Amino acid sequence: MNTKRQVRAAVILIAAISFLTAGGIAAQSGQAPPEYKEVVAAYQMTDPTARLRELERLKAAYPGSQLMEAIDAGIQESKAALATDLDDLLALQRAFLAGAQGPSRMQRPVAMAAQLINHPRVETFDHTGVLEIILAYRGAALKAAADPAAYEGIADEHKEPFKANIVNAIDLLTARAYLGAGDLDKASVSIEAYRKGGGATGGNYYYVLAGILESQGRTAEALDAYLSAAVDGFADSAVKARAVYGRVHGSEEGFAAALEARLKSLPFKPAPFEAPAGWKGKTVLAELFTGSECPPCVAADVAFDGLAETIPSKYLAVLVYHLPIPRPDPMINPASTLRAGAYGIGSTPTIIIDGTGKSVGGGNRGAAEGKYKQFRSAIEPLLAQAPALTLKARALMAGDKVAVTYDLDRVLPDVEHVLVLVQDEQEHSGGNGVKFHRMVVRDLVVLDPAGPKGVAFDLAESEKKTDAFLTEFEKSYTRSPGFKWAVRRQAISRTGLRVVLFAQEKSSGKVLNAVVAPVE
Repeated sequence: MNTKRQVRAAVILIAAISFLTAGGIAAQSGQAPPEYKEVVAAYQMTDPTARLRELERLKAAYPGSQLMEAIDAGIQESKAALATDLDDLLALQRAFLAGAQGPSRMQRPVAMAAQLINHPRVETFDHTGVLEIILAYRGAALKAAADPAAYEGIADEHKEPFKANIVNAIDLLTARAYLGAGDLDKASVSIEAYRKGGGATGGNYYYVLAGILESQGRTAEALDAYLSAAVDGFADSAVKARAVYGRVHGSEEGFAAALEARLKSLPFKPAPFEAPAGWKGKTVLAELFTGSECPPCVAADVAFDGLAETIPSKYLAVLVYHLPIPRPDPMINPASTLRAGAYGIGSTPTIIIDGTGKSVGGGNRGAAEGKYKQFRSAIEPLLAQAPALTLKARALMAGDKVAVTYDLDRVLPDVEHVLVLVQDEQEHSGGNGVKFHRMVVRDLVVLDPAGPKGVAFDLAESEKKTDAFLTEFEKSYTRSPGFKWAVRRQAISRTGLRVVLFAQEKSSGKVLNAVVAPVE
């Protein structure tokens, strides 16, 4: 993420929390306001002059917009990006802060602090002066946070998380300001407060931490932090990571391999899994609907990686379906769209636990740990249940075919039995920065429980079917006339495959049990 995008991301915080003040517009109605797509498109404009012109047009065209907070924030940010000196920037910020009401009394000081410290010309500003201004913004945000009137329109259950996000954000920005001013002790105190407050360990956090460690002469630790920031593509973290790698190892040779290893590793340390005492044979099914062009899907993707690494497949079956949301994903296939249709999935990320436990929403890589804990807390209580039936499966590779034999200890009414072919890992660099995709669903078949207890996946035929599906997608995709895939991911690896068999009630959607078998 480049500097300009960092600034816009910080300011979008205002827009995001404004949805809470409106009672969760999108979440409750299921529909965004009609101007939503136009506002999003305006925010994606990289030229601040063009962005300003478009947002001012939207402000005039939709005077009663539910997204007016976001529109006004975008207008202010665009003007700020065009400011040529600190005085001009501060004048714009003062005018924007003066109009703050309710929750924006907390939000706007934080957004202005982020805007200042990420400004394209920040290195030409006096660092001590920048620190003083950010400390003033910190004081304003914390003062507002202590005033009950600043939470107007926010549901009681959201007030504490809202406040925590504000405090965490200003702590991290303060740490950056202290670092810029050369006060390492106070920078360390601020970033420690951020972590103790539950702040996410995303690229921004690791970038600041790396700067502190590097300035303290703790070069090896700084390299570790820069690598973590580089995984998120934050600012110039990859450039700095490469330079520090060279100092630590005496050469930059091997840096690419080190960065790839970090890309594959979890950004958090999950607690060890403990099998439930007296386990009765229940295997939980966790399904994720995601997209490689979906930035908020990263947290869910990485959290599911953590689930797959932490909980043995004896207890948890993980399936990941790729969908063309919000933009085309070359890992889509008939199986993923069929399953999405069965659940009525219309957004990513969407998580389904055992067929009925549904949750939506994600975040960046730094939010993965929280998502992992959320999913795991939903999964573990289910493991103690006694399953309604027992499933067995074995899969053998012979040429291009995966022959699967299976057994059901009973056949129940209103139950569908589904067999899924899964690829452990697919490499693909999507727009959201994820490079290695785990547990990718490649094909599926609905079984006839009264028929023979054997079926085969013909990998070559599956590939042809998916290739035809991708071709048809090119023809029918209307959001981008003349769309063509830059790369297709219909090829199925002949190694690292597994099958998942599960039984699901047709009427309720509840998954009764599942079983995972590696392809031998």
